[in-house]
Amino acid sequence: MLSMRYDIPEYIAHIRETDGEIQRLEQHLVEAAELARLFASAIGLPICGKLLGLCHDLGKYSAKYQAYIRGVTGLMGKKAQIAADAAKGTIDHATSGAQHIWSALSARSKAAKLLAQLLSVGVMSHHSRTGMKDFISLEGKSPFLDRLARNEDKTYRQECLRKAEPAIAAEIDRLLDSPELIDEFRVLATRIKASTTGMTVRLFSFSLLTRFLFSCLLDADRINTADFEKIRDARLRTTGRIPDWLALVAKLETYFANLDGTSRINQIRRQISNECRAAAGRTGSLFTLPVPTGGGKTLGSLRFALHRAAQSTDNPIERIIYVIPYTSIIDQNAKHVRGILGEENVLEHHSNLTPEKDTWRNRVLSENWDAPVVFTTSVQFLDCLFSQGTRSARRMHQLANSILIFDEIQTLPVKTVHSFNNSLNFLTTHANTTVLLCSATMPLLNRVDPNLGALPLTPECEIITDKRSLFEKLKRTEIIDKRRDNPWSHEEIANFALECASLHRTTLIVCNTKDSARKLFDKLRASPGAPAVIHLSTNMCPAHRIKIIDQLKDALGAAAKSFLCVSTQLIEAGVDLDFGCVIRSLAGMDSIVQAGGRCNRHNDRAIGYVYILNFAEETLGKALSEIANAQQVTERVLGEFRDNPASFDNDLLSEATMNRFYEYHFFRRANEMLYPLEAGKGNPPIATKTSMLSLLSENRPAREAADREKSTETLDLQLQQAFSTAAQAFRVIDAPTRGFIVPFEDGIRIIADLSAAFANEAHPLKEQVRLLKQAQQYTVNAFPHIIDKLSKQNALREIQAGSGIFHLDERYYHSDLGVTLEALSEQHYLVA
Repeated sequence: MLSMRYDIPEYIAHIRETDGEIQRLEQHLVEAAELARLFASAIGLPICGKLLGLCHDLGKYSAKYQAYIRGVTGLMGKKAQIAADAAKGTIDHATSGAQHIWSALSARSKAAKLLAQLLSVGVMSHHSRTGMKDFISLEGKSPFLDRLARNEDKTYRQECLRKAEPAIAAEIDRLLDSPELIDEFRVLATRIKASTTGMTVRLFSFSLLTRFLFSCLLDADRINTADFEKIRDARLRTTGRIPDWLALVAKLETYFANLDGTSRINQIRRQISNECRAAAGRTGSLFTLPVPTGGGKTLGSLRFALHRAAQSTDNPIERIIYVIPYTSIIDQNAKHVRGILGEENVLEHHSNLTPEKDTWRNRVLSENWDAPVVFTTSVQFLDCLFSQGTRSARRMHQLANSILIFDEIQTLPVKTVHSFNNSLNFLTTHANTTVLLCSATMPLLNRVDPNLGALPLTPECEIITDKRSLFEKLKRTEIIDKRRDNPWSHEEIANFALECASLHRTTLIVCNTKDSARKLFDKLRASPGAPAVIHLSTNMCPAHRIKIIDQLKDALGAAAKSFLCVSTQLIEAGVDLDFGCVIRSLAGMDSIVQAGGRCNRHNDRAIGYVYILNFAEETLGKALSEIANAQQVTERVLGEFRDNPASFDNDLLSEATMNRFYEYHFFRRANEMLYPLEAGKGNPPIATKTSMLSLLSENRPAREAADREKSTETLDLQLQQAFSTAAQAFRVIDAPTRGFIVPFEDGIRIIADLSAAFANEAHPLKEQVRLLKQAQQYTVNAFPHIIDKLSKQNALREIQAGSGIFHLDERYYHSDLGVTLEALSEQHYLVA
């Protein structure tokens, strides 16, 4: 507890815990306003940003709040601290600033009232757990207007305006009265209207604009607060500074100059890289890199981005962000790029960081992606645009003045297609953002309904000038359709895999289910004279999977060693492994091609073979319905190929084949691209059937409910989106899984340390958080029926009663299988 002091300023924003230093409220407002002004300048709204920063904590001028902060920090003694602790979360300091903006602007003009909505919803929501308030909820109410209507005895607005530092109050009033405020907004609003087709897309763009301004405020507030409370954090930040792109270009070019260019595959990769460099100076902001697997997309796209950033003198680029679907790909790509550009220039942000990467620097800079080159996941990217709360939303404004590289874009969840497309269109049109989409199997994002959001992709967007020739040069595999009318049993698949292994030395079998992979693994291990067999699945924790992949790389590098690997889909996108032969259980053509990318990857053989088999004993439940749908489309495409191979350029790996697949598969699911939401589902449940796209645009069900309520004031709102409802419903991965810690290697110690930490009430919370972070590398997620089976066998145990954190009995985790549903008495051992 801080000792009582008498040199206390009249109005306090924050008190530093370590030494009792006080940040004056005026200082916080001015400094946060300057940061918000800087961030909002990226979309041409500096005055809006400054106004947000000055108004966001206006409510802290109230006597009620000042008594609270003095009490809760111990300035006024123990008794006052106890009373303040009891009042935590009950004192509203965010509404008064929103009310002041609304009062000053909403009655002036149509444009001013629209701007008042954008600004005031951000101010009132900047500490909300669910993010921005709904303008209209699905029940026909307006939480936004309800918040604005709060009485003086709850918001202290007039009291705060009287007490505010005169210079700050005068500056707020000057900004609210200035024609420039409305003018800068009108310019952007006019540009949004001119660049959008249809009311749905236009209103969705205004949703993105609202969240962008919200993000500017959040990051400005959090940075200023954190840098006051932890002085060393401020020294890490690059806010407002442009990276030395020329120096980074020089490092990359030195790397390329020293590369071995003698092999045929490296010569082709160099050609791709050279085309990427040449494309850096092109006009436009949306590009595609449709390179076959193994073509060097990572370094080619980096070369494009670095050279483009170095040339961006008029509108400087501040960061390059790689968006990648799987953490396993991030691990290898970030390591490679870090080795070229230097540790200090690369940031990894995802949930599975190893302890040595989860440093203080990484944690601080990950909060707002503050580094020249950032590697993050598709989940983190989409969360920053749409998820609830303030933590992810804080990062959105960092997408401006950036180059976004999307690797393996074909993995984009279909339900997010329209939201994704509209977001990229907003960023590339209004935020000085360049986007590069990379994939060997490019989805047709330009051919969705333009009235709901399509990307303006044309042949001119393609970086590779002679794509067909490139695909022919990089053809290293042949897909062979071995489906049968009488599907393959596991025993027949195992026998075929053994034949393949005898011919090709190393064989990969990719299954659609963990159960199928496990059963095939057991059959192969039991086969007399079988070579070594390795098993890989998401029944293993991340640390275990990384270890297996490292062992696979070692085994593949040992020329004399023959072995088989049985894996689930986790191996097939971006993991740098090179097998002599691949067997793929029937799936979508995109998955088959990606699995084929693990075959003859470095062109060491004349040709590699990828066999498609239909597995008889592979059961796809409701959770895997997407794979089942893709299987049906693939069977249609394969049938048409048999009848008329010339229409597919006589090649199942051709662009024509993939286009046909996406035409059938992608567009038969057009309704899913809206992100449909069912009534009564979700947490909290959705009140009526709708979609994410609707909630963030016209929001018709809510308007109809408001009409039934005869809520004229609500219906008069120009924007009627339900931000909070949409954010709470949004899940990139909508799987009802639950995680538990497994006793693999260091996981055993983490389980013991967590048990001790939660058993001791006096144990520091920070230590518990640190251990839980470490535990992510040793956690497996499972569906409810698996959780139920393990629980019934007493295989899952709570770390401490009531903690909600579970760990697995060691008898149910094995070194070659991961989680099992039975306690095995003997351990299986991995290939050395």
